[in-house]
Amino acid sequence: FHMIFQRLNLLIDEFAKIEQVASKSFKAVLKPYKIHDIIDASVDMLMLDDPSKHVNTVISKDYIIRADFGLLSLAIKNLLDNGIKYSRTRQVRIVIKDEKIEISNYGEKLKGDLEEYFEPFHAFKSGLGLGLYIVKSIVDIHKIKMDYQHKDGKNVFVLYQSEVTKSTIRTT
Repeated sequence: FHMIFQRLNLLIDEFAKIEQVASKSFKAVLKPYKIHDIIDASVDMLMLDDPSKHVNTVISKDYIIRADFGLLSLAIKNLLDNGIKYSRTRQVRIVIKDEKIEISNYGEKLKGDLEEYFEPFHAFKSGLGLGLYIVKSIVDIHKIKMDYQHKDGKNVFVLYQSEVTKSTIRTT
């Protein structure tokens, strides 16, 4: 029961943040964080019994980014959750390199253009159709760009800073 209530509290907090972001009333508090710390928090938010069975993280070069820790962690958690849910292997791979985060899984190519998934309540998959809408809203707040490609049977989402905000990144 403790785990169930813990998960419910986490979901309530997530919905509150999502509502604030969607209503444009959220004021992000940007501070410097190592990107691997944000990734670790995202994996923790998945509340998996054994994260190593589902998430493989490779860090070529860590970097520091100015971000709202909780908000960016939530966006990456949503990408990971979708990656696991829609993967043939129930696994995702995270690669941190060149001031980018690549999240990939083995799965079917998206049925529509990426932009269509940024609309709330799209109807391409089961579920509410809010996952990528939430991610897009959060990365926009951070001025982070998101690309998608399907290559060699893998879905690959890439998050990276725009040229305008690259000055806020430091490698470590």
